Amino acid sequence: MPRHPARRAHILALIGAGLLIVTFGTMGIELGNEMARHGDLDRQSTAAGSYLRGLHHATSDARICHYAWEAEHRPEDGSCYVQAIQQLSDARRGFESFRVVQMREGGGRVEPLQSVWQQLETISAWPHSPEGTPAGGAQLLADLDQNLSVLSRASTLDQADRVANMLRNTSWQRRLALLGILTGVFSLVSAGWVLDRSSLDAARAEASSRDLALRLRATLDSLSLGVAVFGADGHLWHWNEQLAVALGLEKSFFKPGLSYNDLSAVLVVDGVPLLEPLEHVETSLAKGQPAPPVVVECKGINGADLELCRTLFFAPDGAAERRGFVLTAADITMRLRSERALGEAQKLRALGQFTAGIAHDFKNLLTVILGNLELAAEHDLPDQVEQRQEYLSAATHAGHRSEALTSQLLSFMRRQQTGVPDSFDLADLFSLLDGLLARVIGPRIVVECADVSGVWPVRADPAQLESAVLNLAINARDAMPSGGRLRIAARNVTFSVNADLMSLLVEEGRNMRVVSDPTPLPAGDWVRLDVIDSGSGMTREVLDHLFEPFFTTKREGAGTGLGMAMVLAFSQQVKGRVVVATGSGSGTEVSLWLPKAAALSATQVLQPTSLPKVNKPAPSQALQVLVVEDDAAIRDIVVTILSMAGHRVLEAGDGEQAFDVAAAAEGPLDLLVTDIQLPGPLDGLTLSRVLVERYPELAIVYMSGDLTADSKLPEGGVANARLLAKPFRRDGLMEVVTAALSARTGA
Repeated sequence: MPRHPARRAHILALIGAGLLIVTFGTMGIELGNEMARHGDLDRQSTAAGSYLRGLHHATSDARICHYAWEAEHRPEDGSCYVQAIQQLSDARRGFESFRVVQMREGGGRVEPLQSVWQQLETISAWPHSPEGTPAGGAQLLADLDQNLSVLSRASTLDQADRVANMLRNTSWQRRLALLGILTGVFSLVSAGWVLDRSSLDAARAEASSRDLALRLRATLDSLSLGVAVFGADGHLWHWNEQLAVALGLEKSFFKPGLSYNDLSAVLVVDGVPLLEPLEHVETSLAKGQPAPPVVVECKGINGADLELCRTLFFAPDGAAERRGFVLTAADITMRLRSERALGEAQKLRALGQFTAGIAHDFKNLLTVILGNLELAAEHDLPDQVEQRQEYLSAATHAGHRSEALTSQLLSFMRRQQTGVPDSFDLADLFSLLDGLLARVIGPRIVVECADVSGVWPVRADPAQLESAVLNLAINARDAMPSGGRLRIAARNVTFSVNADLMSLLVEEGRNMRVVSDPTPLPAGDWVRLDVIDSGSGMTREVLDHLFEPFFTTKREGAGTGLGMAMVLAFSQQVKGRVVVATGSGSGTEVSLWLPKAAALSATQVLQPTSLPKVNKPAPSQALQVLVVEDDAAIRDIVVTILSMAGHRVLEAGDGEQAFDVAAAAEGPLDLLVTDIQLPGPLDGLTLSRVLVERYPELAIVYMSGDLTADSKLPEGGVANARLLAKPFRRDGLMEVVTAALSARTGA
């Protein structure tokens, strides 16, 4: 194995390392000598010695001058004594630093230091005059002088120890220098051997890398999807042959260093680039963190269905020059075909998810109903009739909405008949439809409800039958955008034998027909209910898919495609049939074949239910409350209840509006009542966290139709917040508000 070319660089590195070792070794020896000579000479020890000498001199002067003054009473001796006493009094300020140094240098000095401090404290209380020296003062000065002598002797011994340490360190320096030289030589020899082995390993690794690169190249070319690897600067590093095929480009187009922007410029369909801008990729790379892949499905320039996926990659060592992104392109035409086929089979399963999603709206309707009924019960005075009627009308309207929603869902989802009356008179249905349809259909369409006084009762659920007729009427309205005529009629029909409904006579040119169940209708008495419009009719293609769930001819978002599916489910529930007859320019006729039932029984007459009397809430301390709810009806209920309780109520329809309202509010907020699911970037949980930072004492109540009695605080919610499940009544709202306020105050 030949030596690696970098071996000469390794040799130079060894020489440089040796020079550095010698240089830094010499510097280290000199630095060690300096540290040995001066390391133990502590500045604080020097200051402590000066302080001790000053005390000693001042004590000696005080004793000598005192004795001289006692002998001859000369003024200069008295002045000398007073000056010495003053120095000893002033020495108390630096005593603590002196004591710390003495204790650090050695033990056994506690008693002398304590005695010196007490003696200095005593001297500081003496009068500053020779005549004021108390009895025993001379002895105290003598004791102080003796204690200072003890401390001086200890300091002298410490200095001797430091000199001895310095001398001992000098001998260790020579030994360490010799050891350092030997270690340096051994390190150089070892480094040379290691680098020599490294050069051999590097040569082997380079050969292995070449082999790996060739294998990876073969692997990339064998993939069924196109792969392109770009650097962080947006230039092409690697690609495989399938990339050009998947993108519909010439193989010669791809070259090393190809700009990502140049590739994006040619991948344009109907004026829309297929690739994301390079600026977006650079922003993600600049963060330096892995990010989820960006995947998009689109039509390629060659008409194929493509799945484009962009993935970031980073070097393990974090080097910026070894980061970039990978672009893959897969032809998913066959996969999409399979998914579409599978999706058709899964539409009914998806309906269950659709129904669960409507549950939230249904709970909102219940909240509006209960809230308005409670408010109506409060306004029971004669002068409050109009207000009470307004609340009752709102509750009735919401009740009709919830009834229609429930009937449609249940009629489609249920497969067994539950709670269906024995009989139902169509006259009741037609009397309701006569006023209702005019509002639903609009003024451009004339609605006619035939006389059904002689029609037999039918065995069907009134709510489901009403929902089915309303669905048919709405479909008829959509088929007559320019206006027309809608006729609803019913008649009795008796078959002596099983009847094939597809063999009935064609009426008014409606020669295309479809029936919900091709089996013959059993013999007996039936009621035929017809919904007939004067629209343009249906095509054969539409007629063939009419009863399929999610099938609709309306624009995106204008219809769910569940209307006829629910009508079909209703007919199957009552064991009847649905027949649809249409023709070009002849309109459409939808016939519901319903089984005859016995006459109405007295137990089936609906009795009005009296509203429960609601106790007026006890007055409480007025608070400033912010109510956030995207459903205006629910928001009005909550605002009204809290306002009746004496609170000052602010309201908002979403999180951003609530934030603005809170910022503009006068004074602090005491309570936040918010729905968890709010439109926009600020949901209820995020909004509450933001407001709590501004109002730490804010009480929180979370509302949601997804909550139940045993629900726990959602993740991300504010601690001590309280939950309010929809639908709710006023008492329940006030109880939760009280609990939230108690949790805020710690009661």
